Amino acid sequence: MADHQDPVASGWREVTQGPGLIRLALVMGCVSLHAMDIFVIATILPSVVADIQGVAFYAWPSALYVVASIMGAASGGMLGSNLGLRRALTIAASVYLLGALICASAPIMAVFLVGRTFQGLGGGLLVSLAFTMTRQLFDESQRPRVFAFMSVIWGVAALVGPIMAGVFAQLGFWRGVYWLTVPIFLILLALARRALPAETPTATGVKLPWERLLLLGAAVLCVTISGQTANIGLRLTLVLGAVLGLAAMLRLDHTADNPLLPSSPVSLRRVVGTGYWVFFLLSFSYTPLSIFLPLMAQRLHEVPPSLAGYVSAALSIGWSTGAFATVSATPRLQGILMVTGPLCLLAGIAGQSLFVVSGPLAALVAMVFLTGLGIGQCYAHISNTAMSHAKPGEEALTAGAIPTMQTLGIAFGAATAGLLANMAGLSGGITVATLTAVTEWLYGFALIPAICTVLVALRLVWLLRSGAHSKKMRSDS
Repeated sequence: MADHQDPVASGWREVTQGPGLIRLALVMGCVSLHAMDIFVIATILPSVVADIQGVAFYAWPSALYVVASIMGAASGGMLGSNLGLRRALTIAASVYLLGALICASAPIMAVFLVGRTFQGLGGGLLVSLAFTMTRQLFDESQRPRVFAFMSVIWGVAALVGPIMAGVFAQLGFWRGVYWLTVPIFLILLALARRALPAETPTATGVKLPWERLLLLGAAVLCVTISGQTANIGLRLTLVLGAVLGLAAMLRLDHTADNPLLPSSPVSLRRVVGTGYWVFFLLSFSYTPLSIFLPLMAQRLHEVPPSLAGYVSAALSIGWSTGAFATVSATPRLQGILMVTGPLCLLAGIAGQSLFVVSGPLAALVAMVFLTGLGIGQCYAHISNTAMSHAKPGEEALTAGAIPTMQTLGIAFGAATAGLLANMAGLSGGITVATLTAVTEWLYGFALIPAICTVLVALRLVWLLRSGAHSKKMRSDS
């Protein structure tokens, strides 16, 4: 009798059992360190400042982490090619551990900031390598399931991270958050030893292009600083400098023998470049709203501070739901999801704008969930498509650059949020009137990149169908 297996169940088993489970655990471990850090630092930072002083540098632990993480993410693909995945992951985890140990033992804020920089560099490398491992360790049909699990990591981090950090802060032992990195580091090394071969590097002798990495870091730092200054002229100058710096980095990278990014990473004439634009615009759309949603929930809807963060966490839950609901989509349906996802993002942002001030709160949370649902239903399939369309020899660079584009969108979105909030008058004090003005600026602006996301997604689907049609024509002839 023939063995008729459910292909969907079989696909899940390949990822969650045997060697697939070990590989999945390794990828999830790399992502979890970075994800938890994002949600933990905001909770423990008041305790850090109270203990080691440095309130004047309150925003810098997060800012330096973001800058360094983008530099790390940009170099992850090259590091993996140079050293092999196992060695590259060991280095990335060691850099992150070094940063955590420095933070755990920091006597003053200056030392703490050094630790945060190392953490960001290691965290960016780990996330980039997680995408590279997903491409290398899993078949094309399995990758959407891996990306679905990635989205769960972010959802769990959003829910558990603040609670865990709050417990350590309440106990007066905020340093314990960083000491927890030691056992996680050991687990990652054990998993890497079992899941990753001791492969021979494919690109020996290629040095990291520090001048381009520093140019990228300086550009992101300009964006970050622009979000911390109240002077509108200086803000705009810094943002312009960031754009010019990124453009210069891309130009130098295009002609380099050891590129950080794949060919034509911002070209709308190529599948990979168009997919990268979707990643950037998605992050650019939702980041300004996510930053201010907890504050809006507290002041406009009287949500307790302990629960306000979970209003924005609805986005992560929606993201995970969308990813799992669409993980087994057929190729034809995937093309549809690449468009309906951005449409749901646009509808969710428009819906939030209707309920963020006057409520009801349940409707606002539902719209935040819809925003995440839109991202979840398209993110995995666009990521998989970008990996599948990488040029020969650029597979690792293409996969590793995905989190770079996403984080760049987050950085630009955060800076834009600060700029618009000050333009709306938030620097003059937090009142219902100023918060209402802030929502008008934020949501009015967020609709622009959201609409652009839909248009770029349509362009991506057109490119995919044109390529498939041309391939069919060649095969028929």
